[in-house]
Amino acid sequence: MESLVVYGRDHELSLADGFLDVAGERFAVLRLEGEPGIGKTTVWREVVRQAEERGFRVLSCRPAEMEAKLALSALSDLLDHLPSASFAELPVPQRRALDIALLRVEPEAGEVDPRTLGTAVRSLLANLAAEKPLLVAIDDVQWLDLASASVLEFALRRLAGARIGWLFAQRADQPPRLTSDALAAREAVTDVKLGPLTVAALYRVLKQRDRKLTRPTLIRVHEASGGNPLFALEIVHELGSSASSEPRARLPVPGSVRELLAERIRRFPEEVWKTLLAAAALSHPTAALVKRASCADALAAAQETGLIAVDGDRISFAHTLYASAIYESATGTQVRELHGRLARLITDPEERARHLAIAATEADEDIARALEAGAAAARARGAWESAADLLEHARRLAAPDRPGDAAKRGIAAAEHHVRAGDRTRARALLEELLAGPLPRPLLADALRLLAEITYNDGYSDAAKRLLAEALEHADDALQAAAIELALAYLSGQLADPAAGTAHAYRALARAEEAGDRSHIAAALALCAVFDYLCGLGVDWEKVERSLALETPDRIMPLVQSASVVAALLALYVGRHSEARERLAAVSAAARERGDESDLGFVLMWRSWLETRSGNLAEAATLADEAAAIAMLTGSPASHATTLAQRALVLAHTGHAEQVRRDCADAAALVEQLGNPWIGVWIAAALGLLELSLGNAEAAWEACAPATQALEQHGIAEPVPAFFLPEALEALIVLGRLDRAEALVDALEARGRELDRAWARATGGRCRGLLLATRGDLGGATTALDGALAEHDRIEMPFERARTLLARGLVERRARRRTQAKQSFEEALAIFDRMGATVWAERARQELGRLGLRRSTGGELTESERRVAELAAQGMTNREVAAALFISAKTVEANLARAYRKLGIASRAELGARMVEERVQT
Repeated sequence: MESLVVYGRDHELSLADGFLDVAGERFAVLRLEGEPGIGKTTVWREVVRQAEERGFRVLSCRPAEMEAKLALSALSDLLDHLPSASFAELPVPQRRALDIALLRVEPEAGEVDPRTLGTAVRSLLANLAAEKPLLVAIDDVQWLDLASASVLEFALRRLAGARIGWLFAQRADQPPRLTSDALAAREAVTDVKLGPLTVAALYRVLKQRDRKLTRPTLIRVHEASGGNPLFALEIVHELGSSASSEPRARLPVPGSVRELLAERIRRFPEEVWKTLLAAAALSHPTAALVKRASCADALAAAQETGLIAVDGDRISFAHTLYASAIYESATGTQVRELHGRLARLITDPEERARHLAIAATEADEDIARALEAGAAAARARGAWESAADLLEHARRLAAPDRPGDAAKRGIAAAEHHVRAGDRTRARALLEELLAGPLPRPLLADALRLLAEITYNDGYSDAAKRLLAEALEHADDALQAAAIELALAYLSGQLADPAAGTAHAYRALARAEEAGDRSHIAAALALCAVFDYLCGLGVDWEKVERSLALETPDRIMPLVQSASVVAALLALYVGRHSEARERLAAVSAAARERGDESDLGFVLMWRSWLETRSGNLAEAATLADEAAAIAMLTGSPASHATTLAQRALVLAHTGHAEQVRRDCADAAALVEQLGNPWIGVWIAAALGLLELSLGNAEAAWEACAPATQALEQHGIAEPVPAFFLPEALEALIVLGRLDRAEALVDALEARGRELDRAWARATGGRCRGLLLATRGDLGGATTALDGALAEHDRIEMPFERARTLLARGLVERRARRRTQAKQSFEEALAIFDRMGATVWAERARQELGRLGLRRSTGGELTESERRVAELAAQGMTNREVAAALFISAKTVEANLARAYRKLGIASRAELGARMVEERVQT
């Protein structure tokens, strides 16, 4: 059986997983249904494979259409590999009937009684199921021979109490030979209808068969195949190695469909064929338009062919491949004449431009300008790929005496291809343009855009050289500003904030000189980012000014936009709600525009935000989508980063195998990219995973390179070093306390100077663990209490739970068992709620070592106790908030919970109850 990964069938395989769970205990039926080529057999094979892995005995067969008239051929295939011992256990008449039916012995005089044969099959299957779970798997049930179907129906009716799973795959366009509806209780049957694959799933199917396409071609293959993987593979096979880079080139029709339709098309009357051709040439064919473009009286006859359906004014083909087959049947002259006719009938600028482009045979500046207008209309609705194709057509039709116009349209087309996610096509266009002479301004633009593609492809040094050359040819301030912005961003990716700062401020000066709002906005935003990365804090005035000047419809890399930068800075400093709102708005706008070029980047940051906020399920969903988009758009840098972020999410939930796999894949890409930031993510993911598993040496090994770089350069801004707590805890466990102390000192110092609650909280936790390791339990308790006070200022429940776990360990060593119990229980509740299973198990184990009974929920948490004690001393809510460095709202919430648990209603009762609490502990 071919070993291929099954993509895009998570829901179907989830249902299949449930079916196998049931089939391992009792009778169950799973029916897979779908159109030819949709992937029924692929899913069927995967269910068979999973059943074998679970220890099922599997009996399988795959009847073919040509075998449908061969009696008992399917039954023979089904039972062919069973050992003789399985038959020997049957009563003699049953064994004899089976031996004859399966041609194991020569037939005797007379015929085998069908009932005896059915009984024999029933007995055989029942015996097999008694030994171990049994799966009877039949693919293409519609081709079962009638004799086999009859015997299996007989057995199936009489095995409702046996531990047998029945797996059937059935074509939707054929009547079934085995109707399990009448044979089994409805609740025992699971029906799975396979629909079309998504674009991402189809990409993976093609990729694992070494069929690699650009994203726009992939989209068109998906549309042409209707998401049917078999049709898609046939289309790609027809394309061969020369997957056309011509704009909007027609995709070939799979040979099977072409052969099916060729003879029919030749028999159509000319007026019917012309009507079908007109419908095939239109993106949204209507009856009125088709009649005007072809033969007004032939539409009814065209509908009778079965290839099209007419619903009111709307015309649709029974399958998109039929439209392609009809279109392919026309000559080049016929196609051009038709499109010229349609261009005269259509008013929509984009649609009209498309027809004009196909009809044109020579340079025509008027048509070229019409194509540019069509491209603008396409871009306005987010159709970047369509706009790029129209601009390429416009370039082809430019007047020979205006080469600058052709080059300008080519560069614009390349930029649109980038926004559509097709960097490969954009690069090819730019390299073609750069191979010839270009005016200086266009040369600078082409080099800058090629550089941006190059560093997204992971070649940072080459990108720097291209940008430096582009800057030499930039004659105006606006061009220079765009190039300096690109250099600033590249410096950031290379972890060189000093160079990034210089380029960002030069970009700002040139943008202000040019008076361009969008470039001023981008430059201000990057200046704010690099100020932050250099440890100067966030200049929110710059951020607000950049947001006010931002021009959303200006074509510019998303990562340079003021909206993205404002969101990330809010995230870095712990303003999570604001960051969440801003990032959601940015990704929604990008989807609306159809701009996927940097969408994976934004989704990755949304995932990181939800990871820090403790919403791990949401973080995992976002990380999966980010990784899929990054893979489709072909950016190794984005792909590596999204893989590393997904690993970080999964490290929290303890999925060790997937974490290591994602990190290994990301690390392989980092070797090509030379991007140190991705190494930080990998360190954080592996460090956290190994710590959770108790592998301190492995955790330190993962974090060591990033830690050494930090020791060399110092901590300017703590948050980008978010792997550091894992490195510190590993060092402490390994007994390398002096090195750990120097780093803790640096982390806490910068956290205090910049007032970063995350750094102060995690630094305090590491300080507590360090002091406890040195035997200073009093100092450790003070450090951990301070860390928890910092945790109250930021929404990071996972980190809070880890600090509670650390405090519980210190309290237990100090023989404060009741307080330790409360800390462990609060940590456990947080870990459980988040789905951090490995960490939750650690908290349970620590709790179990105390030997105390779990609380019933009526005891105060440490946060509630601290607030209640200060309030009992007569402090106001505002004074308590100031003393504990938390908000007044947090004080109110803690007091409300404390009142409820203590069974009191006012502060007047609080003092006495707190005295009682202290006596009890």
